[in-house]
Amino acid sequence: MSKLVKLTGLQIGGDISTVDIYHTSILPGNLISASVSASLLTGSGVAFTVEDDVTTFLAFVSGGLCFGTSGSITASVYSPNTRYFSFGISGSNLDVATIQMISPFSIGPTQTTFTSSVNFTDYASVTVNAIEDGYPNDEFIGWYYSGSSTQVSASPTLTVTLNTLTASDDFVAFFKDT
Repeated sequence: MSKLVKLTGLQIGGDISTVDIYHTSILPGNLISASVSASLLTGSGVAFTVEDDVTTFLAFVSGGLCFGTSGSITASVYSPNTRYFSFGISGSNLDVATIQMISPFSIGPTQTTFTSSVNFTDYASVTVNAIEDGYPNDEFIGWYYSGSSTQVSASPTLTVTLNTLTASDDFVAFFKDT
């Protein structure tokens, strides 16, 4: 039997442009895919079909300054109805502003980034709140895609479904000191 897995790299050095993906060990017969873009791997990830007993995945640098080095990759069973979210907080001189997931799980409140995977076969939506501490500090400005100036919501309550806000799964609540 075979299974579909999704490989993602949380962080890959900036001097790496492409990697070859192997399973089990770096041998020609174990090559899954050659010249996978590092930005694709750290972005949406890459899905592959492998045998059920394959559990180890390796990335061999095939392009970039680190040519010839290797590292491991985290794999999860691929689910097309699952999104892998990151929620963060940003702004100047944050005092006590926080973010928290209120559904389908309870996470936070926190002043840092948190991640969550949500299978939309089981849950209809994800709801996250940005909580300002009140005047005169940390006024909520909006939710943005991480690393972007694109505001996705001006409301402190952000609700995401499987097919909404699909340009990215990385969101940041932006606050400013007043």
